[in-house]
Amino acid sequence: MFQFVFHDLSIFGQNIDDLVDCTEVVPIPAPPQGRTHLPAGMTMNDIEQACAETPFPTLPADPGPRTAVAPVVPPPKVA
Repeated sequence: MFQFVFHDLSIFGQNIDDLVDCTEVVPIPAPPQGRTHLPAGMTMNDIEQACAETPFPTLPADPGPRTAVAPVVPPPKVA
């Protein structure tokens, strides 16, 4: 049911005859390299599990100091 509703919403207000099918030119991504892991400095305690009924897999963490991420600067307010 969801897929049909989502499809209808995606073309709402569009003339489907004017749309271009790009599925043939979008490349298939390469398979992921390596293993699924947490960034350095994180633990399983940092994971906010969404579904209590389904156990979250235990993931290893990369070695080293905590991974630094640049802060996100909010855009200036428009008056």
